[in-house]
Amino acid sequence: MTANDTPRGTTDLVSRRRYLALKATATTGLVAGCTGLGGDDDEGTGDDGETGNGDDPFDTTITLDADDRGDWTVPEELFGRFAEHYGDHEAYPGMYAEHVTNTSFVAWPQIQGNVSHVYGFDRVGEYDDVPFPWEPLGEDANLERPSDGGVRGYGTWDSDGDWPSVGRESADAYQRVVLEDATGGLRQQVVLPDWRTLSYEFALSARSAGEGSIDSLEIRLTGPDGDDDADSDDALASATINGLTDEWDRYEVDLELREQSGSVLEGGARGDFASPYGEYVLEIVADGTGTVDLDWISLIPADAVEGERTGARFNPTTIELMDDRNVSLLKWPGGNVTSTYKWEDAVGPIEERPIRPNVVWDGLDPNLMGTAEYVEFCEFTDVEPTITVGVTVPPEDGGRDLQPPEPITPEDAANWVEYCNGDTDTEYGALRADHGYEEPFDVEVWEVGNEVWGGWQFGGTDDAEAFARRANEFVDAMTAVDDSITVIPDGMDPKYDDPNLPNPREWNQTLFEIVGENLDGIGMHRYNWGIRDTTEIANWKGRNDADALDYNEVLISFPTQFGDLLSETANEAAEAGLEEFQIMVGEWGLFPTVGQGDPWPGMPTMAGASYVAGMYNAFVRESDVLRRGCHTHLPVRMFPPEHADHPANPNPLLPVGYTLGLYATVFEGDEEWSVVESAVDGETRDIPETGHRIRAMDDVSYVDTVTVVTAEDDACCTFLTNRNLRAGTDVTIDVPEAFEGTEATVTVQQPTDDPHAMQNGLGEFPDSWYDWTGLEGYETDEYEDAVDEDGSVTVHLEPSAVARVRLE
Repeated sequence: MTANDTPRGTTDLVSRRRYLALKATATTGLVAGCTGLGGDDDEGTGDDGETGNGDDPFDTTITLDADDRGDWTVPEELFGRFAEHYGDHEAYPGMYAEHVTNTSFVAWPQIQGNVSHVYGFDRVGEYDDVPFPWEPLGEDANLERPSDGGVRGYGTWDSDGDWPSVGRESADAYQRVVLEDATGGLRQQVVLPDWRTLSYEFALSARSAGEGSIDSLEIRLTGPDGDDDADSDDALASATINGLTDEWDRYEVDLELREQSGSVLEGGARGDFASPYGEYVLEIVADGTGTVDLDWISLIPADAVEGERTGARFNPTTIELMDDRNVSLLKWPGGNVTSTYKWEDAVGPIEERPIRPNVVWDGLDPNLMGTAEYVEFCEFTDVEPTITVGVTVPPEDGGRDLQPPEPITPEDAANWVEYCNGDTDTEYGALRADHGYEEPFDVEVWEVGNEVWGGWQFGGTDDAEAFARRANEFVDAMTAVDDSITVIPDGMDPKYDDPNLPNPREWNQTLFEIVGENLDGIGMHRYNWGIRDTTEIANWKGRNDADALDYNEVLISFPTQFGDLLSETANEAAEAGLEEFQIMVGEWGLFPTVGQGDPWPGMPTMAGASYVAGMYNAFVRESDVLRRGCHTHLPVRMFPPEHADHPANPNPLLPVGYTLGLYATVFEGDEEWSVVESAVDGETRDIPETGHRIRAMDDVSYVDTVTVVTAEDDACCTFLTNRNLRAGTDVTIDVPEAFEGTEATVTVQQPTDDPHAMQNGLGEFPDSWYDWTGLEGYETDEYEDAVDEDGSVTVHLEPSAVARVRLE
């Protein structure tokens, strides 16, 4: 049996259970000339960690049997994305195009120690009576922040920047500017898509309070290096608001930049993350004698996409990127944030929604992107909505002492389902209709809990039985409202063997036993960190006679093992009597730690793209049970923080983005694709135990592949990647008889030199983001090739290269 054999029975169509049982007994490798941990040639990295010279290419043969296929259709939803309400601009402006942070001058929560804003305290500063990230403008203004009487704010929650208390009488802070024959106000450093538009829409709530004659405000956008004097006249855009009264009113003006600021955000503390976004300062200026009160500030690009039903303003870049890459699913609102997220805070009129401290990630959630907005955003991007409901396990029922400000109960979850899917004669369906949405949202897929087993989760638990009992209560309550939904409680990756976590297999088995027939499936996450201690990385190399390239090859070869873990979990569910069972990988990604000076195989590199390709191959191979997957972040995170050492890089030209499209666009039409057997004969390597999350595994093929065919046998598509970081390979694909004599369309994504070279530039954006020009660390090529007379197609794959071969 060869490294990527997919064993089948003697019939053409194999049942899911028999398929799983056959896979469980299969061997995993065929050694073909590569027996050592580092391959035939120990040449790898020098002391400086640079990749050594490449070895001679090796040969690989892939044999396909289109008559031996699974009896399921590969779901498009394998190519989803995960989005979370981080403080660092993933939701705002990543999805909802609001560019002002702390829109209502509430106390900035700094609970976890992270500054969840594009600029840190070192650049913005901290000021009495002016909440972060706002700054005073001018020296003559007296700035106050009354705690009650504003338009929007914390409402019934209270926070001075620390852990919030809940249950007070409703009160909303606002900003007051007091002047005596002077000019002054407030400013906020903002980052804007000036490459896309120079037009912006500004709005605020204001009143002229107390004695005085201030009845107007000047709104300005200046460059970051301009004069911060309130009397400055160096504005790039300005507009005047007239007619302030002593009552709160809403005012809107247009701001048209006469030119770009000329200052471009450089993300990361070292300024090494390219960004297209311009840096500006938003200024709100009053002049004269008197008092002006300010609240609910908004700055939105004029080209933001307006929702027809919600009136929400969505980020057009995110919509276009998701559409171009054929993202098929968007998991929301998280993530860790779900452990404290109260859905009712973000429905109904915006002015009635409270702002909430993001106690998980720091920062604030203005609750502009609520349920209705999310559903409409999914419609714009043509993706399946998938909502994750937080779970609170009370301490008396086995939960941790670390509890959320307000518990999340089965009743909360059931009410959310009813709000989304209930008829208008139900309580929450009627509430939805009152909010302007007569027709149900019809959200079909719901996760219950997020990493509940992790000690960092509010309201979580280490006790598998405690969670399983609680999960069963959630499932019962939610399906009592709508029994057509799919409910997926929080499971565990079987190899999350970290010493501070519960036993993952026991966790899953307990769910199988207690939730039982109520269980549609389980969710799991898979993050590969590698070995997180650099000293232990050095020890690992010594134990295994390995170098930096060996370590990286192990990391990017892991997806083969992940496929086995998925299969093992499905087998265990079948043994527990669960006939209809599915897995959702709700978060996944490679975020590796490497040794000092060693090459890094992260998302900006082709080595990282090879990992992503391997995961997609595993997803497709196991898609009889794995029905949904969500890669973390991209392409919804917009710009990297300026102050963070290693922020996530949102560059649309990252090679993993191309890899996503290479796979996902195949499944975007009406064609139904099935997995066929693919046997690989080629070089392999051993995987030693690596950290807590990668177990030992022998004879793992360097070339990883999966093949799908359409139901009518009119198209065949093979995906493959070369995980050897030293040597290229010539891959010969023996095609099925039905496709002999056809043309092959071959698309190759490969490094220009080093598999670890990073894509830093943005190209001539935004066109480059869609036509894939301006590439640095990698290149792409597409060509036509006829199937040879012997019924084969040959493709050359450089180290870390990814390819798609389509026959039709």
